[in-house]
Amino acid sequence: MRILLADDHAMVRDGLVPFLERLEPGASVVEAGTFPDAQSAARTHGDFGLAILDLYMPGMNGLEGLLSLRSEFPTLPIVILSGSTKPEDALQAIESGANGFVPKTMRGETILGVLRLVLSGEKYIPPFLFDYREGGPAHSPAQPPATGSPLAHLTPRERDILEMIVDGAPNKVIARELNLQEVTVKAHLRNMFRKLTVANRTEAARVALLAGVSGRKSLQHV
Repeated sequence: MRILLADDHAMVRDGLVPFLERLEPGASVVEAGTFPDAQSAARTHGDFGLAILDLYMPGMNGLEGLLSLRSEFPTLPIVILSGSTKPEDALQAIESGANGFVPKTMRGETILGVLRLVLSGEKYIPPFLFDYREGGPAHSPAQPPATGSPLAHLTPRERDILEMIVDGAPNKVIARELNLQEVTVKAHLRNMFRKLTVANRTEAARVALLAGVSGRKSLQHV
């Protein structure tokens, strides 16, 4: 799969490329620093499986760039990557045809999970947008999920483990970070899978991402 990565900050591109190359075997990344360069690359190659666009890079003109690319390539999965956490930006991007809106504060492993979710045909809406659309303040991470959430029956410890699964952490790392034995982590995983009606970690992470879980930590750079 060929991936188009367009961002005017070379440091951001350098940080993301190694993660993007792990999306699937043989994945390759074509970089662009402006929207006109990204649009030219899309027209030249024509076989991109995914496009990632910075919201405020030169030439985007707000969401005009997204609308233009969506019109020209209607089936191309497009994800907006942005340093903005303004709900208005995320909402307008989704309504303009983006398949997902990813804050740059998100961990690299979590971004991978989000991109896999998008490639499976889902849309990714960041948790802060749910709060905005419902007209309420952002929820504290310590608050339990809403009753209707698929995560409502998880214990706090299972929630901790699920958040680390979203980040791609293996059992050994989870055990060390939470001061547990690996056998205890495995027991929690079995219970969690049963409650979520999933068969493995990948399916559990997918449920978590759709429910708005974005991992335990965030980084300014990936």
